[in-house]
Amino acid sequence: MRVAPARHAALRVLGRVRRDAAFAGAALASELSRGTLDPQDGALATRLVYGVLATSGLLDEAIARYARTAPEPRVADALRLAAYEILFGRAPAYAVVDQAVASVRAIRPQAAGMANAVLRRLADDAPTFPWGDPAQDRDALGRATATPRWIVDLTLDALGEVAGREALAAGLEPSPSYVRLDPFARHRTETLTDLEAAGPSQSPPDPDCFRLAEPARLYSRGTDAIGWFAMDAAAQMAPTLCDAGPGATVLDIGAGRGNKTVCLQAAALRSGGPADITALDLHEHKVRQLRERLDSSGVPGVTVRTADALEMESALGESVFDIVLLDAPCTGLGTIRRYPEKRWRLEPGDVERLAALQDALIAAAAERVGSGGMLVYSTCSLAPRENGEVVRRFLTGPLGAEFTLEPVEGHVPAEWRMFIDGDGCFQSWPTVGGPDGHFVATMRRAAI
Repeated sequence: MRVAPARHAALRVLGRVRRDAAFAGAALASELSRGTLDPQDGALATRLVYGVLATSGLLDEAIARYARTAPEPRVADALRLAAYEILFGRAPAYAVVDQAVASVRAIRPQAAGMANAVLRRLADDAPTFPWGDPAQDRDALGRATATPRWIVDLTLDALGEVAGREALAAGLEPSPSYVRLDPFARHRTETLTDLEAAGPSQSPPDPDCFRLAEPARLYSRGTDAIGWFAMDAAAQMAPTLCDAGPGATVLDIGAGRGNKTVCLQAAALRSGGPADITALDLHEHKVRQLRERLDSSGVPGVTVRTADALEMESALGESVFDIVLLDAPCTGLGTIRRYPEKRWRLEPGDVERLAALQDALIAAAAERVGSGGMLVYSTCSLAPRENGEVVRRFLTGPLGAEFTLEPVEGHVPAEWRMFIDGDGCFQSWPTVGGPDGHFVATMRRAAI
């Protein structure tokens, strides 16, 4: 039997992620750029790759119920793919098993019988999956959403039952593809023409953000991204809430590849003129890449420096700024559907470890805010310990007494008002067809 193109492509990507510790997005984009899949197969391959990686811990547990010994890695890839389709997919179980056995036979013929037996037993038990009532049993909810129990508890406790369950369910869906226009690299009309095949539609938070209905049509062409870049819609709220205007001095801490830096300057230019931005990152190789990106796009008014955010004196001296944006390192619990393997690598202790670093970073960032200036704190986490609690601990400390939390309500699009939390901060969560989970708090320093 011939293995279907989408499944064959998915297995290649899964193998690359496993062997090379590659990021799923990059490996999948490389596979789609080969141009061998039509849009429908490309969409199926995408769903399978992200689905298998997101549910891998659960799939291994399910396979282990029936397998006497752990299968070799390539065979395990094929078994996981089939187990995902049996438990979460739409194809008939008999067809999935036949395809998986054909895949295993091509990899290791002597393992085909084992694969057949394991998957048929799993298919027999699949009608009772998740082996409990998710409405009453959080362990069953974890199996139904392929989420470790500690993340289930954290999500429900942080967001409440309704939003928490929505976020957990969305974790099994592929992340929507959002892109941001780069007005410095290319005129928006030309860029939108280039994106047309992917079905762009304007999305919050502003006119430069678009969601792609059929991203496979874009990536399968293998063309360079000129005039646009991938960026989750909710991630764009942090630079939006900075509200940088002409001539404003801005410190962008943790600039990385510069997505937020470009957003900051584009917003300033829309307001009437460029801001004076200093982009800071700890890693020299990222700083080099950022300089190259800004130069190639022609982004004006940005100075790039390498420095530890906890020791900025050597790079900045005594400088203070009108706006300081701290994009803090975090667990990424709001983006695990975008990086699906992450949910099985994170540990509960990671939240506490990173929260301690965030406490130190927000204090260091606040020192760089001038009189009457703005401090913007951002993460891509759902954990209160990394978000609102960091802000509250800072505000009740000695330096935090000089700052006042400013509610974001007047700056959040109407479609996203449900993402304003009780403290007036922005806290999105993953939704089906919607953005990922991001947190943003804005604080104003008293003028003296």
